[in-house]
Amino acid sequence: MKYKLITSDFDNTIYDGERVSPRVLRAIADYRRAGGRFVVATGRVFESIRPRVPEIGADDEVIACQGSAIYRASTCEVLERFPLSPEVAMKAVRFYESRGIVCHAYFDREFFVAERNDLSEAYADFCCVRPTYLGRPLSTFLPEMVATNKVIAILGISEIDGVMAELRGVLGPTAEVTKSSPIFLEVTSAEAGKGNSLVALARRYGIPIEETVAVGDNLNDLSMVRAAGLGVSVGNGVPELQAAADLVVPSIREDGVAVLIEKILDGADCV
Repeated sequence: MKYKLITSDFDNTIYDGERVSPRVLRAIADYRRAGGRFVVATGRVFESIRPRVPEIGADDEVIACQGSAIYRASTCEVLERFPLSPEVAMKAVRFYESRGIVCHAYFDREFFVAERNDLSEAYADFCCVRPTYLGRPLSTFLPEMVATNKVIAILGISEIDGVMAELRGVLGPTAEVTKSSPIFLEVTSAEAGKGNSLVALARRYGIPIEETVAVGDNLNDLSMVRAAGLGVSVGNGVPELQAAADLVVPSIREDGVAVLIEKILDGADCV
């Protein structure tokens, strides 16, 4: 088998908001039985994705929190972490606070928010992890955090691209600033990101990067799609990701990741 490791985004790549389809689950199981490793790489906080890993039948390792750490799902062990520097995390949070933008700071299994608000509540419902509401500005709490895996902001669809461009100018090359959805703006260390985590995981497994596959749907998947031996976008992926991918497979509704795995197992020339 040409490709020994597949890293796959979760939301809108294999998970449609309700389930992972039976065909995708069968394909993952077949791939792992053939000796491949299937690893979830998600922007979600670790505690949100942890219970999903055995349900999916994925390998125990998981790339979470936008590639800022690699964990072992069964034990919650941190295998590698790539946190934001305290200075960059503070810059990002103060940038958001000065503009009245709702933002969260993350550390492994939990996340922190200044005040209770409807946007953070909706986000918590989505990821099934409740935040800690501080009752004070998030910037005053950052120095107390052991580490900051990432900072995200929740913005309107019409404003997020402008804010992303502005924040990239403020933070410069010290951070990766990207979108994981039309409303979530993600900030991680430039040493993090799903691409760097894929490289670190492949090294840990002893698998050459040329024998890896990465598949996703949004801008936060771009670094791993570029890093992998075979970079793949599902058909519902954003145009920028599709343009960068080596291969575009059918959409999540058409079980694109299952189609990809079936082609790999068949030894198809297109992969």
